[in-house]
Amino acid sequence: MHPLIVLLTLDILPGLVAGTSSLINTTCSTISEMSYDYCVGVLSADPAGASAKDKRGLDVVASNQSVHNLTSTLHMLSDLVQELKTCIEYYKYMDDLTVSAIDDFHAGRDADVIYPKLRKASDEPLSCDMALFEGAAKNPVEKENSENKYLAHLASSITFLMLNGVS
Repeated sequence: MHPLIVLLTLDILPGLVAGTSSLINTTCSTISEMSYDYCVGVLSADPAGASAKDKRGLDVVASNQSVHNLTSTLHMLSDLVQELKTCIEYYKYMDDLTVSAIDDFHAGRDADVIYPKLRKASDEPLSCDMALFEGAAKNPVEKENSENKYLAHLASSITFLMLNGVS
């Protein structure tokens, strides 16, 4: 590489980085309700954040990140609704099996007729767990809810700064 090009690149690059970092750093340092590192991470991750000229540009970046995450969460929740519908079918089947077993008891049928129904019914909650949570030990949307909260809060915080003329 030509030495002049290297020198020009090294001379221009710090100004570009410092200008971009300065706006993000200043903006994120004035948002007290949020982690500075989170704010910088979100805004710096998007090339539009790095090239933003003002808070309005950063707000668009934060809002776009929020929309992206919200859309992803909506898809995940739609899948969750489908999984809940599957669970409802498992539980209806479980109910049918159990009611049939009770009817068999009342009809005096032998345990060998009743047992398979109750045994099968006892497996249905596990089938639901597998369909619904696929191994998750807690709220399957906890991460998405938290991330969406922070992204929306970042966007609203930047807007708040703009409304109040904070530079």
